[in-house]
Amino acid sequence: MKKLTVFWFPFSCIFLYRFLHIGVMSDVHVTEHPARIGILLDYSDGRLLFFNAERGLVLFAIRHKFTDAAHPTFVLEKAGTLTLCTGMELPKFVKHS
Repeated sequence: MKKLTVFWFPFSCIFLYRFLHIGVMSDVHVTEHPARIGILLDYSDGRLLFFNAERGLVLFAIRHKFTDAAHPTFVLEKAGTLTLCTGMELPKFVKHS
């Protein structure tokens, strides 16, 4: 069984997001903070995307051969509010990729 673990670290004071996957830290610099982050899992094609939900810009993408069930987990570093929306329509950029 292959285990996929991805950590996403948004920093509120600077325009930097960090993604940790299989021990490799990747920095993603953005020009504006997205108000909504989208996460798209294409299980059969082996893609996991994090994207700016307003603009449809991909922030980070992972290729992974999924063989078992996927179980997303969300955690806040500090007290706050997290709203999860499921069943959203696919963004246009995904429909045409």
